Amino acid sequence: MSAEQIEKHDEPVANDLLVGAAAIAEELGLAENAVYHLARTKRLPIGRLGRNLIASRKRLRRAVLALAS
Repeated sequence: MSAEQIEKHDEPVANDLLVGAAAIAEELGLAENAVYHLARTKRLPIGRLGRNLIASRKRLRRAVLALAS
């Protein structure tokens, strides 16, 4: 494992984590109801932690770029 990879793993998860439909919607530039729809249909990597929707910024970015190409 390179030094760069180790540094990335030392980064707090909170820096990458989006919690709640509002935070995910803001990141994607969408309405909250669209985020709920995307989570239900599993079109994007959005999960649940209890009653909250959660997503990784990095995984969302990769998934959106893959859909757009």
